[in-house]
Amino acid sequence: MNHLSKVLLVMIIIVGLAFPFSGVVQASNGVDRQVGDDENPEEPAPEGQGGNPTPTSIRVRMNGTVKAYYTSVAPSIDGDWSDWSAPEMPARFIVVGGQHRSGIQDLDASFKLAWDENYLYVAVKMRDDKYVQNARIDQLYKGDSIEVLFDSEFYGDFDNATLNNDDYQVGINPGHGSPSGPKEAYIWYPANQVGPRDDIDIGTKRSGGITRIEVEIPWSTFNVTPETGAHYGFAIGISDNDDATRDVQQTFMSNIRKRTLANPTTWGDLTLIQ
Repeated sequence: MNHLSKVLLVMIIIVGLAFPFSGVVQASNGVDRQVGDDENPEEPAPEGQGGNPTPTSIRVRMNGTVKAYYTSVAPSIDGDWSDWSAPEMPARFIVVGGQHRSGIQDLDASFKLAWDENYLYVAVKMRDDKYVQNARIDQLYKGDSIEVLFDSEFYGDFDNATLNNDDYQVGINPGHGSPSGPKEAYIWYPANQVGPRDDIDIGTKRSGGITRIEVEIPWSTFNVTPETGAHYGFAIGISDNDDATRDVQQTFMSNIRKRTLANPTTWGDLTLIQ
């Protein structure tokens, strides 16, 4: 081997010792990354902040979802809808007694909802060719009347198919004998609160075959403190009696197609909107 060949051999050996792993990129943050890996990986999120957030789904009952809109000025509870800006929603599903309903002139209904820090406001419009309400107290549903179902622990017992102490059934008598007659509210459920309620205000007006009813229910009735975004179980119902000779619930309509009183999972749900 001549002198030049020896020099070249020495240079090759030196280069090999200096770069023994030329096929591997050195580890980043303690993790080996092979050639071809993403050169701009997403940085780990700081502690407690998470990465790209995954939206948390809000559980709803697909039976019917409604909204109550916040009002800074409480509506007058007098049966006049002129001071309401909330949208009108239908309540036209016949639950029982369809054979007694001859058409929308005989019975049709819609409603509005609003709220503030003190009350849930309910407005109901009943199209009914005859106003008949001669029943009283716990029998008020056997005349023209409305009913509010309210589940105050919506998420806590979302899948509970039986009534308990956070499920409410409130009946509203819009006027005994006539729309201008004595008005009353009655609670059938929960069992520990059964009886008349004199803290629920009711106003009624009737004209041209249409009865408009406004109700002001204190949040204390349901033992809840309202806040924007709060979610509750809810359904509304309308009872109709066209027989002035006897007290009977001939037809019952609701905003929920398959509402069953004793099964809160068949009710709809209500969200409070600011």
